[in-house]
Amino acid sequence: MSPVVGVMLMLVVTIIIAAVVSAFAGGLVAQKERAPQATLDCHITWDDGAMSGNAGPLFTMKHVGGDPINTKNVKLVTSWANETGVYNIQSTVAPTWGTTAETYTTAHSPGTSNYTLSSLNTHYTYYGDEQYYNSPYLVVPGSYPTETGYADNDTALWFGNYVFKAGDVIQANTDNTVSGSGSAQNQATPIIKYGTLLTRNSIVEVQLIDLKSGTTIYDKNVNVEV
Repeated sequence: MSPVVGVMLMLVVTIIIAAVVSAFAGGLVAQKERAPQATLDCHITWDDGAMSGNAGPLFTMKHVGGDPINTKNVKLVTSWANETGVYNIQSTVAPTWGTTAETYTTAHSPGTSNYTLSSLNTHYTYYGDEQYYNSPYLVVPGSYPTETGYADNDTALWFGNYVFKAGDVIQANTDNTVSGSGSAQNQATPIIKYGTLLTRNSIVEVQLIDLKSGTTIYDKNVNVEV
């Protein structure tokens, strides 16, 4: 074999190896950045306020099928325009875990939490008992994500702490979005900005965005239902 043929064969082999390595590396990157693919069903229904005393929208989303979605890796974005065309946009992400515990007072006893309480979007006051959680919460019969700082606190139901799987339902009671004192008053950031100003048949754009890849998993205009 002549030196020229040998050099050409070496070049061909080098090119083939480079192509294989490149394809393999590209596949790894694509796999790493791939966002979950799932079918979701979202409804915003009008709650007459019979339980809370404050009428407003109730947000519900069901995972119909597809990939599980780790809520610590996604952002929920809602937006809607009022009659003057001003957009109200709100983002919801996982709560922040701090290195030191924050202390607050409840009707029963002082409680502590390493979650930065200001990062939790629901501060629920019930006759002086302050309860904190991050919604939309995972709906589990017989459980409710309240009572931070207590032994029976179920932080696994908080948005950012659960994996949203096929058949699961998540919910946010956005009717309790007025500040004040007394029974059933929400004093934090609702998942729908100024949600109590929505009217029946208002349209809310709901997006679920994968934070790792920047890909939109879900994007739909949802009518507020009666």
